Amino acid sequence: MRSNCANSAFALLPGQRHRRAQPVLRSTLMSCSRYLTAAALLLLIILSGCARPPLQKLDAASYLLDRAHTLQAVELAPTEYQSALTALNEAKASLEARDYRNAEASLDFSLLHTRRAIALTEQLKSNQRAKEAEAKRIAEEAARQSEERKQQALLEEKRAAEAASKAAREASPKPTHAPKLQPIYKVGSGENLWTISAQPTVYDDGFLWPLLYQANRDQIKDPRQIYPGQVLNIRRDLTEQEMAEAREKARESNIFPPPPSP
Repeated sequence: MRSNCANSAFALLPGQRHRRAQPVLRSTLMSCSRYLTAAALLLLIILSGCARPPLQKLDAASYLLDRAHTLQAVELAPTEYQSALTALNEAKASLEARDYRNAEASLDFSLLHTRRAIALTEQLKSNQRAKEAEAKRIAEEAARQSEERKQQALLEEKRAAEAASKAAREASPKPTHAPKLQPIYKVGSGENLWTISAQPTVYDDGFLWPLLYQANRDQIKDPRQIYPGQVLNIRRDLTEQEMAEAREKARESNIFPPPPSP
């Protein structure tokens, strides 16, 4: 179109027609300008009619915002997350209105703030994990030191007990041999069943005199009447119950009152 306009304008220039060419040129240029303006408008209409909705970017923004939600960005980065969510909703509204340019701008804004929300959330979680790891390390170290102190205290206690036991063994007198127990006893002058039962070679306990009486009933009619030279049998196969019953019986009787305590 520009070539045709130029040819029409300059065809009038040669020779004596130069004066007439000027108004024709102006008219031709104005006509060409109108044609160019109309062509530009037509091009804009064509381009606008061929624009496509940014559906792939919408899918990407929705997916990324879902991932931010899963990472708990709602709680950890609420400002960035809310900005991204609002922009995404605005983009959806623009798409419904076929305003694809504003829709794409809103999607870009949403993607930007979603990425910021994810980055901030991951950073906060990383910091939290680091704090928890440090707290765990400190607790484990404290537990280890406490166990070491406990073991050291037990070791020192054991050593002290061993030292005390050794000192006690060294300080204690040598054990004396227990008197040899005899199966019989020969009554001496002035003795009775209480004094005989209290002797270390017999029962070492005066309250057990009823056992001597029971074992020698064939020769003792009255426990208060025994005679020098009598040979008494001494039972050695006594049970705890028999000894307890004998003591009880001795306490209940007044035959041999126990001697006063020294």
